[in-house]
Amino acid sequence: MSFQSLSSNPMQEYRTSLRRKQIHQGLVSGVEVHEPHGKKMECVLVHLNNGLKGLIYEDQFDKHKFRSLVGFIDHRIDFMVLDVQKMGLDPEQFQVFDEEKGIVLLSRVQAIDELQEEFWETAEEGHVVTGTVSGWEEERLYVLVKGVSCVLAIQDYEYDWTHSAKNLVPLGTTLTVKIKKIDREKQQVRVSRKELLEDPWNRVRENFGVGNFYPGEITRVVENVGIFVKLTPGVETLAWFPPKLPSHGSLIGKRVSVKIRNIDVERRRIKSRICKFPHEIY
Repeated sequence: MSFQSLSSNPMQEYRTSLRRKQIHQGLVSGVEVHEPHGKKMECVLVHLNNGLKGLIYEDQFDKHKFRSLVGFIDHRIDFMVLDVQKMGLDPEQFQVFDEEKGIVLLSRVQAIDELQEEFWETAEEGHVVTGTVSGWEEERLYVLVKGVSCVLAIQDYEYDWTHSAKNLVPLGTTLTVKIKKIDREKQQVRVSRKELLEDPWNRVRENFGVGNFYPGEITRVVENVGIFVKLTPGVETLAWFPPKLPSHGSLIGKRVSVKIRNIDVERRRIKSRICKFPHEIY
C-alpha cells in the first residue's frame, strides 16, 4: 500500500508552502545517509505534519561544510520546501515530493537566505529579537537571528562577571537579546542580553547597609589593591587586605564575611573589610 493511500492528499500542505515560499521551524530528529544522484552524504531528518518525512541534503543544510551534522540532532531549525528552480533545475525532472515514500525534500539554506533578506530590511538598533546560540569563542557568543550571525560579547551577557563564553550555554539555546549596533556595510551586528535584565545595582541600597555584615565569595585577589568579594550576582565589593591573611591555599571561590564600610552607587563601588575567613584555609 502506498503512502498516498493513507490520506487523500497528505502532500498538499507542503505543495502550497512551496508555492507561497513559507518558512517553517522544526526539530532535527535524526541524521541519515542517502545517495542522491549517486553521491553519498548525510541528510537531516525532520518530522513533518501528516506523518510525512522531511529530508535536508547536506548541501542544503548550510553553506558551511560541517564534518558531521549529528551535532544538530534535537536542535530547532528553520527550513522551507526545496525550490529546485532557484538551483537552475527543472521541477519536472527533480522530484521534491515522493508520494510513494511520503518524503518531502527541504532546504535550510534557502530559508536562511530569505530570513537574512528580511532581517537586513527591517532590523534596527534597539529592537528586541530572539535567536539561538550557534557558536562561541573565549570572549563572545554567536547568536543566530533570522539567519544572521550576531555577536554577543561576554560583558553583554549578564551583570555578573563571566570568565569565558565557552560552555556558558548549550548550542541551540534560545536567547532574547537587544540589538546594540548594526553595520549594514560590513554586515555585522552586535547584541546584548544584559540590557534586558534588571541592573542589580538598582537595589544595592535596599539590600546592603554601611556598618552591616554580609557573606560573599572571593572572586579575585589583586596585589596592592585588595580582595574582590561577590555579594550577589553583578555586585562586588573591594575589601582591604586583613591584618592576618591565610598563608596557604587559594582564596578564589572561598566564602567570607565582610563588613561594609562605604557604598557609592553612582560609581558602582562598595568598600569593605573581611572580618571572617573560613577556618579550613588557615
